[in-house]
Amino acid sequence: MPSLHELGLKYGTDKATAHQYCDFYEKNLPGRDFKGRLLEIGIKDGASLKMWQEYYPHADIHGIDLIAARVKGCTTHVMDQCDIVAMHNNLPYFDIIIDDGSHMTLHQQISFDFLFENKLKNNGLYVMEDLHTSFHRSYVNSMYTTDDHLKTLFNEKHRRSWCRVPDFSDSYTMIIAKNKFPDEL
Repeated sequence: MPSLHELGLKYGTDKATAHQYCDFYEKNLPGRDFKGRLLEIGIKDGASLKMWQEYYPHADIHGIDLIAARVKGCTTHVMDQCDIVAMHNNLPYFDIIIDDGSHMTLHQQISFDFLFENKLKNNGLYVMEDLHTSFHRSYVNSMYTTDDHLKTLFNEKHRRSWCRVPDFSDSYTMIIAKNKFPDEL
């Protein structure tokens, strides 16, 4: 069976190419037998949804974006990641939520604060991709960075992070556990 990284390359997602997140995800997300529900915010052309769909063949894969993208076998929703009313009314509960949306710090924080508390199941995982934008002024449009926000809310027991470069200036991702990581259950 191909690894998550190999599937990412197959479908051309930047999770495997530019950012190289896949090996970290494979170690920290549930195994291939995962039968839960996964949401990805920011689906662009659907490449990563296809990757997740093949990696988790028994899961219910969802995606949201401002622009409609159809991916066979996945449920896609056209909505803004900051539209709490739409998310509340139209999204079910999830076991894994991946934010690969706008990367603007205010958007990340609005989505996270609502979804983590209201749409993420107990022992679910929330993945904040491209967190390195917290260190780029052009993405910081909030009182504090998303990196600071998450580190204030969660101690190291509840978060795991990985960065491709030592100074956190590129390809930085964090997984936050709502109680426990899969290897702790």
